[in-house]
Amino acid sequence: MKRRTASIVILFFVFLFHCAIASEENPSDDSRTYTIPRSEMEDIIKDWFQKSGFILMRSPEQTGMIRIRAQQGNETWDISLLQKSPLATEIQAAYSYDRNPDPSHVQALWNFINGYYKGSSVDVAASNSAIPVPVLSHIESVVCIAAHVKEDAIQFSGFVVDPSGVIMSTAHNLMGLKSLSVTLFDGQTIPGRIIRIDYERDLALIDVNMEFSAHVPLADGVKLLGMGQKIYSIGCPENLGGTIYSGFINGPPRSVEGHPLWQVSMKVYPGSSGSPVFNDRGTLVAVVKARHKGTDSLGFLIPYETVQAFIRELPLQRGNTTIKTQ
Repeated sequence: MKRRTASIVILFFVFLFHCAIASEENPSDDSRTYTIPRSEMEDIIKDWFQKSGFILMRSPEQTGMIRIRAQQGNETWDISLLQKSPLATEIQAAYSYDRNPDPSHVQALWNFINGYYKGSSVDVAASNSAIPVPVLSHIESVVCIAAHVKEDAIQFSGFVVDPSGVIMSTAHNLMGLKSLSVTLFDGQTIPGRIIRIDYERDLALIDVNMEFSAHVPLADGVKLLGMGQKIYSIGCPENLGGTIYSGFINGPPRSVEGHPLWQVSMKVYPGSSGSPVFNDRGTLVAVVKARHKGTDSLGFLIPYETVQAFIRELPLQRGNTTIKTQ
């Protein structure tokens, strides 16, 4: 009996040892399967990393698995490609910065592959080294919004502004709204409804029946400083959630129908409208309104003071919480 108990204990510790090794070798991985042949998947992933300045190392194929490590400065990607069928590939991915796992950044890879699969023109970077950590901390607060307006289907961006389920976005093109759905950072899609809309300020609030742990507090926002200020947007260009672009203010504010708009040099694609814009401290400074016609690198922002006015005009009461901007 004692020998049997001792054997069980030994096996238990052997099991824990192997689990620890597996965890150390792949501390923070994620996996998805795409209907793309493995050889094609390997080529597009290698090209993605090389364009972002990474050095690639490819391990010899073993048991049907191709392993790719990409290194740039303190950033490391570990990618495994498993052939599920002649036309399908399972991808396992892990990302770390300065040897610290960052599971949230793996979303950049899925955004890139989804864009490739859909034929999107959006350029999603493999690196986050130029993006401040306080900005990255807001990525789970950003949502993708799909709506049916009259006979058209439109897509834009939004961000959670209250944990009770209130989302802010832009209002243009929402006249004649028939239905609206919100896709969260984890891919979950839930229905939403407009609870306030202001077409002049181009802002709307959307209610969803869900509690959130992450949100962007409007009370912490600040005004844009002016020409040359560095900014970062997080949104859903062409329905690619969690995509981050950096840019800077490159023109004085313009008055459009009595409301100011800031001109920025930053990538703005279809679907970017409603994206929150942050300074390098991760503080809300504006909301993406639209891009300049004929280009995807010049856009216009709704400044924080317009957001303040929108909320202050009629503070929204949600349960026992009032959404505030100060």
